[in-house]
Amino acid sequence: MPERENRYFDDLTRDDRYSFELQRRGVNKQFYDSNRMLLCPECGRSFNLFYSRAKYCSDCPSLLRGCELARCPHCHTEFPMKGFMSKESSRTTANYIGSVVNRYHNTFGERPGR
Repeated sequence: MPERENRYFDDLTRDDRYSFELQRRGVNKQFYDSNRMLLCPECGRSFNLFYSRAKYCSDCPSLLRGCELARCPHCHTEFPMKGFMSKESSRTTANYIGSVVNRYHNTFGERPGR
């Protein structure tokens, strides 16, 4: 991508980056939103929200009830997602990730908290 186009892409908001091409290829908007990178307020390292919730929160029963906390995979600090996204987006993202993990548990016969 030429530097001019790259600079333009960096100026776009996250919603604007969810382009027609991603939609055409079947990338669901909720999946796109849940795969955002966050910075841990404690250790300052970046991590993928979906990965951290699926990996480190999958055994927690609160995940299936729409817990709106993010957990840093590096220092295991939990903090509210509301600091990184709107309240509505935080709730939607939490419910989406919970539904994906629940579907996984139902498919493979596992349950969180066991």
